[in-house]
Amino acid sequence: MNKSKRIFSSVVSVLLSLPLLTGCTSADKTAVSDTADNFLSIVKNGTNEDIEKYASSEVSEGEFVKTFDSEYLKQNFMEGFVSSEIDNETMERVESFCSLFSDMVTDYRISEVTVSKDGIGTVVAMIDTSFPIDVIDNAEALEMIEQEAEVYYAENEEQIVAMYEEKTEEEVENFIYNDMITKIIDVYETLIEEASPETYAITLTIEKNAETDSWYVTGVSSYDDASESNTEIATETATTLESVTSDSVSESSDNVSDVSTTSVSE
Repeated sequence: MNKSKRIFSSVVSVLLSLPLLTGCTSADKTAVSDTADNFLSIVKNGTNEDIEKYASSEVSEGEFVKTFDSEYLKQNFMEGFVSSEIDNETMERVESFCSLFSDMVTDYRISEVTVSKDGIGTVVAMIDTSFPIDVIDNAEALEMIEQEAEVYYAENEEQIVAMYEEKTEEEVENFIYNDMITKIIDVYETLIEEASPETYAITLTIEKNAETDSWYVTGVSSYDDASESNTEIATETATTLESVTSDSVSESSDNVSDVSTTSVSE
């Protein structure tokens, strides 16, 4: 009987010590999952409001969050153009276009939650988007924009020459500039309308804040196409829109400048 009691006590002791050995409790996993869910919900809504409650400053102000922030996209998009030459109507088109990125995340699913013995959480989730994140940064878009610029000048050559006779050079160039920006946006919007939905995998690192005793996202360690089951580390990928828009818009604005310069020479 005493031997049975000793065995039972030993088993209970081992069972009670397991959470201490693993550093993980069911409460921890629940808290990590809830933090990930709150963070992804904010990203899905396309707003950064209260995101600092669930993410470190590096993440909340980082490229992953900015990817779905229409205000950031608008600012980045406008860096490729001369804002003083853009009229109100064109600006409205820019804002309308950028708002598409706030609504691009249609759904998300948390597929795996783990907490290491060091108390660091890892969450793997799937994010569904209505169109590919790299819709701006692709050869098809840039080729279409180049073709649009050529067609625009060919179709409007006589009108442009006539405008130079009636208006100042600055007025004509501003007209062409705004016209071409609108056509560039038309190209992107067409590509978005014709694009198929995509699913991406994302891995979040979640840690506990010792001061607030709450969990928060400290890193986005991968962002890859879920259909390829790619788990390579990709903290600085082309799916973040800072590099995407700055390069693509720069080339797009070059096309606008080419049309204006050609018109002046005529």
